[in-house]
Amino acid sequence: MRSTLLFVALFLSMVLESTVFRAPTLSEYAPNLVVIGLVMTGLLRTPRMGLLFGLGIGLIQDIDYGRFLGETAFAYAVIGYLAGYFRHLVLRESALLAILVTGLASELFAWVTYGEARLLEASGTTLHEVIRSSSKTALVSMFFVLLLYAPYRKAFLKKKKVSYHDATADGTS
Repeated sequence: MRSTLLFVALFLSMVLESTVFRAPTLSEYAPNLVVIGLVMTGLLRTPRMGLLFGLGIGLIQDIDYGRFLGETAFAYAVIGYLAGYFRHLVLRESALLAILVTGLASELFAWVTYGEARLLEASGTTLHEVIRSSSKTALVSMFFVLLLYAPYRKAFLKKKKVSYHDATADGTS
């Protein structure tokens, strides 16, 4: 049930990002809400779920808005997996980890999509434009993950179920 709600939250993030935050007054300082959602998926769930959700949301976005199929799907899948992998490198998730991973993921998303577009000669953007826009998006996304961390954690953190037998098996009450 929580996984379905998480996918719906990612889908709504994609819709908001593709419609509301594309307005000329907001597009300059728009956060990458899908990247934030994928980072939270990887941190609060598993790397595999981050990869699958990234692939699914990316394919939906490529079908609806993309230049070619698989561009954002690949980038989102990599981001979702790496966020979950970083989670397993540390002892526990925290807001600081979410902020740092979101900043790295926003930069990674910009560079992966730029690299794919350059590889297929489908990009008209320069390296200077990518550096400027990716840095700005990463900073804004890091600020927004600070605001969204608590609601995501409360709604989607997978808690370990402890039974009475598990608590008494080690001799503690």
